[in-house]
Amino acid sequence: MRKAPAWAGMPALAPTLAYDDVVMGDGSVPVKAAEAVRIPTLVLAGGNSPAFMHEAADAVSEALPSAQRITLQDQSHDADAEALAPLLLRFFKEEG
Repeated sequence: MRKAPAWAGMPALAPTLAYDDVVMGDGSVPVKAAEAVRIPTLVLAGGNSPAFMHEAADAVSEALPSAQRITLQDQSHDADAEALAPLLLRFFKEEG
């Protein structure tokens, strides 16, 4: 990762990882809390993302009562705006 373009900002984020860990707990989806969300929610995952991200997106979309689950083919965790924008526009037009 040190050769990645984003590396320059990553060391500054390192101290926040402890807080991320506390907030995420054991990493499981807080199903009871998610079930209380009553607004339409778009749950996305990149088709090229690791399996654990797809599993998390599936778990979240199953827990949320009004979720739409979409996989962005040929995208990873940092999806291109050109791939993401049409989905967001359609979702907000349908739900707005």
